Amino acid sequence: MLMRVVRILILTTDAGSGHRSAAQAIEAALLHTYRHGVQVAIANPLHEPSSPSLFRHAEAFYLSTMHHAPERYDRAHTLTDAAAYAILLRHAMRLAIGDALHRLLVRHAPDVVISVYPLFTALVADAYRGARGRPGLVTVVTDLGHVHHTWFSPMDDLCIVPNAQVRTRALSCGLSPQQVHIVGIPVHPRFAAQRSSLEVVRRNLGWRTDRVTVLISGGGAGVGPLAELAIAADQACSDLQIAVITGRNSDLAARLRARDWKNPTHIYGFVPLADMMYAADIVATKAGGLSVSEALAVGRPLLIYGAAPGQEAGNLEYVVRRGAAQYTPDARHFVAALQRWIDRPEARQAAADAARAAGRPLAAFEIADMVWGLAMSRAAAPRLAPRLSFSEWLSSWR
Repeated sequence: MLMRVVRILILTTDAGSGHRSAAQAIEAALLHTYRHGVQVAIANPLHEPSSPSLFRHAEAFYLSTMHHAPERYDRAHTLTDAAAYAILLRHAMRLAIGDALHRLLVRHAPDVVISVYPLFTALVADAYRGARGRPGLVTVVTDLGHVHHTWFSPMDDLCIVPNAQVRTRALSCGLSPQQVHIVGIPVHPRFAAQRSSLEVVRRNLGWRTDRVTVLISGGGAGVGPLAELAIAADQACSDLQIAVITGRNSDLAARLRARDWKNPTHIYGFVPLADMMYAADIVATKAGGLSVSEALAVGRPLLIYGAAPGQEAGNLEYVVRRGAAQYTPDARHFVAALQRWIDRPEARQAAADAARAAGRPLAAFEIADMVWGLAMSRAAAPRLAPRLSFSEWLSSWR
């Protein structure tokens, strides 16, 4: 019988909101299931005071590059997607954030470390090299296809992947079948929650109950052609209801609220999405792994208006191939696809059924159970400190 609280440390970054959303989903599932038996902390090693400030700027640069120059990101993604580059990146990251990661591990003394971002668990394993043991290591992959080599560390106890395609990729990168488990991308438990009827949820939101409703989301940052798509849909379609999520983009929200709309239209800032996705008939979003997985979890068909090269292109291919989405790269294609789904409810329902079949609303709970099982297997072991930090190691040789 376990006599102490299990400590879980989840490592993430804030290069986009998806990784932190996955971390928060796992945290919520662990706390819901194991309550007082578990202590969970989420940390971004790049935001630690001892990490180079360059990394904090790099997260914003990543978002800007994905939005304004995706072809640059695609080249970098392709060039570094090999074992040799993964090793180089790992050593570079260890030099840059090794001390920050060491301090995190000492501060939290975790029984299990979960990473929802590439490379972090390999760096944790490095930190404990030469020690008598280490925490359990789990990586949770947050994309549906075209997954980069750096996601896969042979030191992991568990590698959680969303589908068979990514499992095959993990095995080709040297992981064993015993390490890799198909579970899904973790979405917050509220996406799996039981709800009242669609009409009741819509009334609670202040929405009309008698119109086909499209939810247009730009993620936490509110980026993308949201205004262009919403205005085009409003001008071209009748008997439609529109909801737009602008995230933290307050200027866009103010501009859209000032417009005179033909159809009932609702503009929101940074708000929880689960009820809104459930209340919509159609979800329009870019092809981020978490955004797509959240829509699938509530069984809503997708209009994908943007997919950055690399992993997002893989996400797009996956949902289109499953029949759960259509790609609408500009306003003309968006309006045409939207109108087809308004005019042909049976086609819209078929896409919704495909989305529901592809969705994994309980993935976070499955991951929580696997993490708990890993912690139990190590329950008798003492909590161990990592070996010397990188700077301490250097000092010992001076």
